[in-house]
This record gives sequence, structure tokens and C-alpha cells, in this order.
Amino acid sequence: MVWRIEADTARNLLAVETRNTETGKPLFSAFDSRTGVSFIHEKPYGDRNWALAGTADRKLVIRSYGQNSPEGAGIACIDANNGHVLWEQFHYVLVGMAGTRLAVRHRNLAGGYEQHLDLATGDLVKTGTTAGHPEEAPQVVIPLRYAYGIPDSLANYPAHGDIFYCEIGSRQVWAFHEAIQDMYRVRIVISSGLTIVADRVVLPDLVKMLPELFFVIGNQLFIVSDNKQEIVSYLV
Repeated sequence: MVWRIEADTARNLLAVETRNTETGKPLFSAFDSRTGVSFIHEKPYGDRNWALAGTADRKLVIRSYGQNSPEGAGIACIDANNGHVLWEQFHYVLVGMAGTRLAVRHRNLAGGYEQHLDLATGDLVKTGTTAGHPEEAPQVVIPLRYAYGIPDSLANYPAHGDIFYCEIGSRQVWAFHEAIQDMYRVRIVISSGLTIVADRVVLPDLVKMLPELFFVIGNQLFIVSDNKQEIVSYLV
């Protein structure tokens, strides 16, 4: 099952954590967000307490969680091109990630004293040294709930429940559920003003409604299937 998705939009890369449904152990994948071409596919690392923390510069950052707390010592970096483990640090707890700099705290310290690791090497770097300017890259866009009733462009659609909305360039993206007897389906409608440009049912035969329907990077729309075992992208 798809457990977590992180985007490195500057490198057109999606990192995905999946979980074995029987053991809970994590598997890590990376692929080109534009084409779907896979670089690494479900590489195992660690036990069920390890999880995907982020991705940047074509690298996946994996962190450990404590068995009885949200914090645990252990950070690893995996090359998204080939799945090789580039480095491991078992003495530090990951506090945060900003670009190619990781904020960490030594496992023996309760809090407050943070240090920084270089993403490429895993080595400590001096606080105050620059990490370079972040690259210009498209943002990950999460749609908003449309708060103004039924828009005119959707007047002829039997929308059920919330309508989700975002803009991509000059076009509007709408997503909503439709109730079909005792089942549901998700429809995506692309409009330009009152003109319908595209219309497609993207998730049919749902037993229940979904809380999140899609996300957007650039002019691509991404949908995770209801069984969380498939990611589909559409060009808008």
C-alpha cells in the first residue's frame, strides 16, 4: 500500500514509501514524475519503525521512529538513481529537512541543541554555513474545498458532497464524488470559464467516499487509487 509520497519537483522525482500489508515493513521507490519511469522499485530498508522523511537532489532521506515515541535515532540516505545506501547515521534524530541540509539532534540530548548534516555525505556541517539557494521549482498543490455551492460550470453534474478545486494556468480543475446506487465514483472535470475541456471518471466503484482526491505538480494531476496500490497521472 502507498503509505507516503514526497516530491523533489526540482528533479521531477517522486519518492514513495509503500508498506507490506502483512509485516508493515517499508519499501522505498523513486520514479520520474513526468513519465512514470522507475529508478528504484520497492527497495527494502529497516524495520516497520523506519519511514520516508523527504527527498531532494535525487536522494531519499529515511528516518527511524522510536517504538514508544515519535522520535528515534537513525537516519539513512538512499540514491534515487540506483537504490544504493549512500550513508547512515545512527546517533542522530532527524528534526527537520530544508533542501540539502538536515537539522538533527544527538540521541543523548533531550532537545534544544541542533546540528546539521550535509545531505550528500551525512557529515556534520558548521551551523551558519550556507546550504545554497533553493532551486526554482513548481510547488505541490493540494486542492481546496470549493466554498460557494455548485459552480455554474458543474450545474449539470450530480456532485455528491464536497467539491475540490484548483487552477492550472487558465484552466480550472474540479473533482467530486458521484453516488451510484450504494457505491461512489470520483469524476474530474477540467473547465475554462464555462467551457468544459475534459471530463473523466477517474475512480469508479468506491465503497466509501475519499477524503483526498488528487494533488498537482506543474500541469500534472496525480491520483492515488482507493486501494492505495496505484498512482495515476493526467496531463492537464
